[in-house]
Amino acid sequence: MKPFYLLFAGLFLTAATASAQILFAPEAGYNICTYTGTTDGRVRTGKNAYAVGGNLNFPLSKHFSILTGVFFVRNGYTSPYRGQNLFEGMNTYQIPLSLEYQIGPEKSHFFIGAGPYLDINQDGIVRLTGTLPSSRGMRIGNGAADDINRWDYGAQGWLMIQIVHGLYVRATYSQGFNNMTPMGDKRWPSVDTKHGTYNQDMRFTLGYAFTAIPKKVHRDKNGKIIDKKEEKRKEKEKKRKEKEKEEKRAEKEERENKKKK
Repeated sequence: MKPFYLLFAGLFLTAATASAQILFAPEAGYNICTYTGTTDGRVRTGKNAYAVGGNLNFPLSKHFSILTGVFFVRNGYTSPYRGQNLFEGMNTYQIPLSLEYQIGPEKSHFFIGAGPYLDINQDGIVRLTGTLPSSRGMRIGNGAADDINRWDYGAQGWLMIQIVHGLYVRATYSQGFNNMTPMGDKRWPSVDTKHGTYNQDMRFTLGYAFTAIPKKVHRDKNGKIIDKKEEKRKEKEKKRKEKEKEEKRAEKEERENKKKK
């Protein structure tokens, strides 16, 4: 898990120092949850719910940005269990990190992005319905008595369409890489030794982006807005020309001194 923390921290710091302008975008929508794999021969069916959170956008150039944020995701699954119906619902915090690319010209309304994400399962509920109904809090951890792992990590890809300035819709696909069944990679002394649960999500959200920290504006002594990079380039060019002029003047003086001798 440590490499993922380092990846998130490194990319976030890169984004934070890359540009003075930061955009914030609250976002919410519908989460279609799917779980692949089986445990004790039980096929798990995803329970659709919702996701709400916010993104921070750090522009790197005209077309590239780095996005990160935090989302609260409600999801879960159902499965048959000893003649009854088992429901397990989780409250999950998700931290995505992706590289965004604006398709086409600078004023295009189409964006794509991809990157890793980290899920933290906070709490949940386990409910049986049928002949012997019952309900209890979900046990989260990696022990034999736990219901689901605390952590999940994976990759996301998404497409975003800007409707009007600031307002957009996004479709996101996520694929989890961590086995969510506690101790699922170990062989237990049972008839079924294959234990695996992997998360897949398809999410449709609506968001609105606005400037949280505006881009720093540089002005000259008269108050006119200037391009700092262009000013530095002009200053460098000016120094180069002055140096060339000084070198030519020194060469001319050296030639005149030689003639006098």
